[in-house]
Amino acid sequence: MLNYPTQGLYKINCDAAIDLAGCLLAIDSGLNPVIVESDAAVVVKWINGGDILYSEIGVIISDIKNLLQQIHCAAVTFVPRSANQVAHCLAKYALSCNEDRYWLEEVPICVDKLVVAECRTSL
Repeated sequence: MLNYPTQGLYKINCDAAIDLAGCLLAIDSGLNPVIVESDAAVVVKWINGGDILYSEIGVIISDIKNLLQQIHCAAVTFVPRSANQVAHCLAKYALSCNEDRYWLEEVPICVDKLVVAECRTSL
């Protein structure tokens, strides 16, 4: 089942394997306000929680919170991996890229297949 954002909001789906990338893209593109969906339940809990984490992950979470303020983030929510397949595929593909070129110039075949499959199930 596809989860569409509320009208007037952009939706960023992210995977824990690549942190910050979606927020940076939204800032660079002027996309705001946004909602963020992630399949990393613990990360979503840390972002939404008020606790200060005194560790390396705490610094990363703090950076993410600062970026979310810049893009006027309305919410950060958890979604199961089954609803976050494209983000997961892109993150996995990005981590495997060894080339210096900008890898988003072409749609990776794994993403193409997932989008086609989602289109078929949503008809």
